[in-house]
Amino acid sequence: MKIMNVFLEKFLRKKKEDNQEEPVEKAFLEEPEPQFETSEDDPACLELSHEHPLYRLYDLRTEKSRNTPPPELIMKGCDDLPESKVRQELMGFRIEVTKAADQRLKDATPKVKVDEDGVETVGLEPSMDAQPLVHISSDKMYAWVMVFPPTGMGKELDREILCDALEKKKVTYGVDLELLEKLPEDYNRYFHLFPIARGSKAANGDNGYIVDYFLRNVERVPEMDEFGNVDYTSLGSEQNVKKGDLICEAIPPTEGIAGRNVLNQELRCKDGRSVSIPKGKNTEISEDGNKLLASLDGRVEFSGRYFSVRPLLEVHGNVDYSTGNINFIGDVLVRGDVCSGFSVRAMGDIKVCGVVESCEIEAGGDLIVDKGIIGNKENLENIVRSQHNVYSKYIANSIVHARKNVHTDVIRYSNVYSDGDVQVCSGRGLVVGGQIRAARGVEARTVGSVYESPTLIMLGGQPYADFERELLSRNIKEMKAEMERLEQQPDSPFRSKRMSKLRLELSVNGMKLNKFDREKERLDEELEEKGGCQLRCSTAHPKVTITIEGETVVLDRTYNSCYARLVGGEIFLM
Repeated sequence: MKIMNVFLEKFLRKKKEDNQEEPVEKAFLEEPEPQFETSEDDPACLELSHEHPLYRLYDLRTEKSRNTPPPELIMKGCDDLPESKVRQELMGFRIEVTKAADQRLKDATPKVKVDEDGVETVGLEPSMDAQPLVHISSDKMYAWVMVFPPTGMGKELDREILCDALEKKKVTYGVDLELLEKLPEDYNRYFHLFPIARGSKAANGDNGYIVDYFLRNVERVPEMDEFGNVDYTSLGSEQNVKKGDLICEAIPPTEGIAGRNVLNQELRCKDGRSVSIPKGKNTEISEDGNKLLASLDGRVEFSGRYFSVRPLLEVHGNVDYSTGNINFIGDVLVRGDVCSGFSVRAMGDIKVCGVVESCEIEAGGDLIVDKGIIGNKENLENIVRSQHNVYSKYIANSIVHARKNVHTDVIRYSNVYSDGDVQVCSGRGLVVGGQIRAARGVEARTVGSVYESPTLIMLGGQPYADFERELLSRNIKEMKAEMERLEQQPDSPFRSKRMSKLRLELSVNGMKLNKFDREKERLDEELEEKGGCQLRCSTAHPKVTITIEGETVVLDRTYNSCYARLVGGEIFLM
């Protein structure tokens, strides 16, 4: 106490010498505001000027107890906050601690009294208990405490003082009870910043999702071994299912967990969103509502939005007189051959484990022939059509139409029409005789033969679409002729019904023709972006005729590493 009085007397004497008449309190409070700074080493550390009121309080404390460690204001316990957020909280804390330290310094300064004779005397140091300063973050998820030491005969920090300060600030959730017990005995209990409470963040629930047990996109890409051969018996993934098999499963969403801030206020959460099961044809949902099951035997396919099961017709032997012609709405699997004179039509994929002889095949999906397609050499009788791709070990003396690509080892004396690419790169990779028409390109090892067999390669256009367009135009012409005949007949219920049906079919076929035209424009744009159609082969023999978009050239010699494309209206060969 004597040391404090001496300090204040010296201070007042210096004031008089400088002719300053300002009160002591004002001299302490009107110090210039230091700039806000953080440590370069630790952005969570607040550095204050030594002229700051907090340090003046520290000086007063050290005169009474020299065993007091220097101030350290490090905002701990918020490692998950970004640096910018920590700096923002430090700024808010600095404002609070400056205001509180100013007021504490003012209250801790002994009062100066002047008697009747004008003699000034300094009173005793005021007695104040330790004072915790509780700072709550702007999001109310964190709370820190810094304690000012007692003055005079004030009470040292204890648990009751801390609890009262927290209660006054309404900090009741996430309080560090261990720190609450240990802090009153801690060596650094004064002028140090401690994390005293932390809220729990709200956790939103996880959305539901689908677990697939079958592929959504099945790509049949022929893969060659080291000898350049392709195993056509194991192309792609056969996604066959039995009735009751699991196709996919919906994992339910989880509920969110509500959070609470340090003021024990609830933080709302969101429950996860459920996901709908992609149920398509010939599937059913399990009793618990989370599983998609096959309702019949067949093949799983994904249409872009839904899983469905396409019926599978399995022929364990040949397609011959024992089975007759096959016309099926799903997929067809023939374990044997398709014999001459018979037909197989399916809306889905057709797979033949044996040979396709002189017959008719029409697949709404892919056509896979493990062995090969062979027709009559004298008369190309068998016609093979696929709305997607054709995969076959070889093609001989046949007519093949594919809306997409054709993959094979050999094409001999056949007419092949493709709206995509014709790939003859595996095995012998031979194209000889007949004509190959491809919208995009032809790639082979050898085109033609040393015996100069006439072979025609035509690139560009839409060979398959042209074939369908021709059939469609022929049907439209026939329906119009029938309508003209019906118009000349007298009115009857049959005439009216037939006329209505013909008008509907004409309208549908007209829309199909328009769709062909739009598809052609799109494919032309894609082809132009890829550099146009082209022929690539290791060897091209004489008598090979190459036509690209109307321009024709006939090879008069053998070309090695032949590459043909249209450049500036002329066929460029190299």
